[in-house]
Amino acid sequence: MSGEVIQRKSVSPLKQASVGEKKSAEVSKADKSVRTSKEKQASRHQRKARKNVSYVDRYSVLLSILFFALLYVVSLFNPALTRKFTTLQYRYSGLEDAYDIGIDDAYVVVTCIVALVLVRSCLLEFVLKPIALSKFHIRSQKSQQRYAEQGWSLVYYTFSWVYGFYLYYNSPYFLDCDHIYLEWPHDSLSGTFKLYYLLQMASWLQQILVLNVEERRKDHWQMFAHHIITCLLTLGSYYYYFNRIGHVILIMMDIVDVLLSSAKMLKYCGFTTACDYMFAVFLVFWVLLRHIAYNYIFYHAGTKAPRLMANGECVASAVQKRCWTPMIIDVFLWLLGGLQVITIIWMALILKVLIKIIKGGSAEDVRSDAEDSD
Repeated sequence: MSGEVIQRKSVSPLKQASVGEKKSAEVSKADKSVRTSKEKQASRHQRKARKNVSYVDRYSVLLSILFFALLYVVSLFNPALTRKFTTLQYRYSGLEDAYDIGIDDAYVVVTCIVALVLVRSCLLEFVLKPIALSKFHIRSQKSQQRYAEQGWSLVYYTFSWVYGFYLYYNSPYFLDCDHIYLEWPHDSLSGTFKLYYLLQMASWLQQILVLNVEERRKDHWQMFAHHIITCLLTLGSYYYYFNRIGHVILIMMDIVDVLLSSAKMLKYCGFTTACDYMFAVFLVFWVLLRHIAYNYIFYHAGTKAPRLMANGECVASAVQKRCWTPMIIDVFLWLLGGLQVITIIWMALILKVLIKIIKGGSAEDVRSDAEDSD
């Protein structure tokens, strides 16, 4: 056996480092290329989604007009068939302005949903988006869409809050929580109150549709859960004649949404300082109404409502128009508690914005998805 020695070529440390840097640069370049490709793909997806949203809004206008046109044509030949879509049902005989509730109220809800879709789509496409571009020079399609959506929210919530607060101010339970439950069941509704409640019901059902049409935000599923719970509470409170507590909670929610939409519109218009001040006002009302006042009403409902409605508790073998059991009360309390949990999650997001402002930043919509460069 020979003692042959196999010699290996030695590589200098400088050359090894150079090779390593080259490989690292290639990997970094490849990663950057992959990220860029993903970003471009995401950007294309977002642009396509926004175009789809715009198409949906335009087709919604057409379909809504067709619905009302069909309703009008049918009414010419059979007025009784279409009257339920345009007239409040279950008026008490002998009383001019007193209504009960029933399944046929669904017809008015359908009409309200279509009307809301029509007004919303018309405002977005033919009023708010053009204003965003011509008046405030908002050129990003995404920002135009967001501005228009918040503009619609501002219009609707302002209307619903003014309408609701007017009814609340003239009600026997104005600033008196006990009268929310005294003399229950409240089965005699004025025409204006019944229309208000059906309109709110339609609005929340319509918002579930809109939520799944609009470009998704970061908290899509929290919003979806919030809308489902709100619809369940609105429908349930209507059926069980718990309309007074439903009314109070709705007006508390609406005024906060007015302020939130105002702050967001100021942001999209570029009025950063005004946006920050409006955000501060919004934050105060959020804490006062959606946490302090809401939780007081929640506590009052859980501790005093059963006693104040004692005459309406279900009795075996008794004939009762509506009655309640501890389980029914508990279901409503669980739903109200669920809303508060979602509100607390949003409060955490709001605090992030507050911290950013304190550190010298500006208020931004933490619910929105990432900005694009359109």
